[in-house]
Amino acid sequence: MNRHRLRDAGLRLAARIPVAPAVPRAFELMLLRPDHLGDVLFLTPALRRLRQALPDATITAVVGPWGAPVLAGNPDVDEVLTLPFPGFTRRPGGRVQPYRLLACWARILRERAPAAVVVLRDDHWWGALLAQRAGVPLRIGADHPAVAPYLTHRIPLGGPHWVQRNAALLDATVRILGGTPPEEPVTPATAPLRPPATDGAEAAASTLLAAAGVSGPYLAVVPGAGAPVKHWLAPRWAAVATEVARAAGMMVVLTGSSSEAALIDQICAAIGAPAASLAGRTDLPTLAAILRRARLAVGVDSGPMHLAVAVGTPTVHLFGPSSVDDFGPWGAPRRHRVVSAGLRCPRCGDLSPERPEGAGCMVAISTEAVLAAVQEVLADG
Repeated sequence: MNRHRLRDAGLRLAARIPVAPAVPRAFELMLLRPDHLGDVLFLTPALRRLRQALPDATITAVVGPWGAPVLAGNPDVDEVLTLPFPGFTRRPGGRVQPYRLLACWARILRERAPAAVVVLRDDHWWGALLAQRAGVPLRIGADHPAVAPYLTHRIPLGGPHWVQRNAALLDATVRILGGTPPEEPVTPATAPLRPPATDGAEAAASTLLAAAGVSGPYLAVVPGAGAPVKHWLAPRWAAVATEVARAAGMMVVLTGSSSEAALIDQICAAIGAPAASLAGRTDLPTLAAILRRARLAVGVDSGPMHLAVAVGTPTVHLFGPSSVDDFGPWGAPRRHRVVSAGLRCPRCGDLSPERPEGAGCMVAISTEAVLAAVQEVLADG
């Protein structure tokens, strides 16, 4: 804690060193979003509203390499730049490297000279400081103590869900730039998620499924997440998959990254029905195509589950340490269910990779509760 206070004090002192404002060459609006799949998907409804309000602006999204495929083919952005944002690489990094990268990218932004930068993550001080050191004249972000010292415009974020918060921030940006944002409310019906382009992925999905022996309807199971603390118990996944596959006459397809292969193999081996693992075998467009074909997707709170919502597949999400109000499925309630034990603790919201599997809020979710939600969604579908 003391180390972070010293860092913050030093950064704020450094930020007081005068920086000559860069002179914009064109009306480019640069959006910084360092996060991963689900958070970038949550941005897409706001991007649609931004494009509608500012049709002539050049809109550039700056995301991590891990987030770029989400915006592939998105008509609401003109360019996608990739920046390996410190703290989001999910790999160890040195203490000096973030500041070297900041200095490098400050020069890049100063040369590019956007008219405005919007920091879309509410607490992303690194991105806000980057814009300040680059001399960007308009620096817009959330009214959050971590970023406020580096901004020219601080926006109170409204709405409980992050889709609504993103829209509030970009709507405010439109007003700052002299435009008028759309009047319609931000709901799953009026502002749905926009999935990534899947050009060429349908054939790849067909080939992959055929090679895995998958034919006919299937249940997609997504047991992994970037934060292990979100994981559920492997034997319970196997029990749910077995019951649903037998009752509905479906095969089971398990998806996930290569780092989740051991967990997925453990579940797959325990399922008492035909099952296949695609762990580590899909890129994002192919995963989107596979999820779109599933009759139902069930999993923990994760980016791939939000991708399933985006492509129109009914879903059941298991929530524990993360907030349903903030990150719940952004889709029609009739087609999507959340299962939670409702337990809260002082570490709710702490999704650091150091936290191990087996959080009490996840262990408390029963197999029966998940099966009941699955049956409801299948009945409504």
